Amino acid sequence: MCVMHFFLMADPVDIKSLREKLGWDQGRMARFLAIARSSVSHMENGRPPQGPARRLLEILARAADADEVERLLPEKLETRG
Repeated sequence: MCVMHFFLMADPVDIKSLREKLGWDQGRMARFLAIARSSVSHMENGRPPQGPARRLLEILARAADADEVERLLPEKLETRG
């Protein structure tokens, strides 16, 4: 129960600020999270991220703070179709 409380109280990731910090557009963020671009837009406008997308955002935010985002990206996301 304490663990659940911790996750519920954790600060949410500001997706738009994170995306802009990385210089990514919504499409690139969507590809990283394996979700639709429209879902990124919804999250930027207040819908909380859920499931795996939430966890990936937390990991991405920590990597961005440590300037290690490229270590998460073995291939170039912008070259995908």
